[in-house]
Amino acid sequence: MTVALAGAGARAQTPGPPPPSPPLRLATRVTGGVLNVQTRAPIIGAQVALLGTAFLTGSDSAGRFVYVGVAAGTYLLQVRAIGYDSQRWVIELGPGDTVDYQLELVPLGVELAPVIIEGRPAPFQLRAQEFERRRAAKRGVFLTAEHIRATKAATLVDVLRGVPGVRIACRSGTCVVEMMRSARGLCRADWVVDGFPASQSGTPHLPTVGIVGVEVYRSPNETPTEFLKSDSQCGVVVIWTRSGL
Repeated sequence: MTVALAGAGARAQTPGPPPPSPPLRLATRVTGGVLNVQTRAPIIGAQVALLGTAFLTGSDSAGRFVYVGVAAGTYLLQVRAIGYDSQRWVIELGPGDTVDYQLELVPLGVELAPVIIEGRPAPFQLRAQEFERRRAAKRGVFLTAEHIRATKAATLVDVLRGVPGVRIACRSGTCVVEMMRSARGLCRADWVVDGFPASQSGTPHLPTVGIVGVEVYRSPNETPTEFLKSDSQCGVVVIWTRSGL
């Protein structure tokens, strides 16, 4: 039994009908295994995180992990384990999906077979060249790895604070990036991570570890077409990590 206590002189009130139940939210179940890429053996105790969210877990004795109740969207999945090179993957989750991933890590200190590239630059070289080409065009604000290290910032909140035309709005410990030069006026920025739209992992709370470059475009007119969505009405923050650049 629940008893409601009222102050002196208060009148007893007949309880009204209960409030309606909140609508059901379609959620996604994410499972997977973490493996040694060479031996195919499971990796125990690997740290598996959806960056920019509270989802963080470890792989069990069979190398398995599970997330339940993940909202649909685009995420940056990061896996770390002692003795292995950390890896990141961009994953797309639909409403109500049940997905299973096999995530392979490369042991540190193991010499892999040489890769010979003939004629064309490697993808990371092309992306680095494109980054410098856009930087030379002087559209937007470019933050290099050297600038990020100089800020001694733990997250992008401190890296982006002070960028002209960008406003960091924080409430109850949660911050969002807003653009002030958009035709709509003040609006929330879109996010791109390693060339992919990142609707969920895009957050100024993303750790700076592993980030090697940031491009900030404060309006659709300033943003290169390769980073614009069909309905873009605001600016874009483009993040490049070691695995992507």
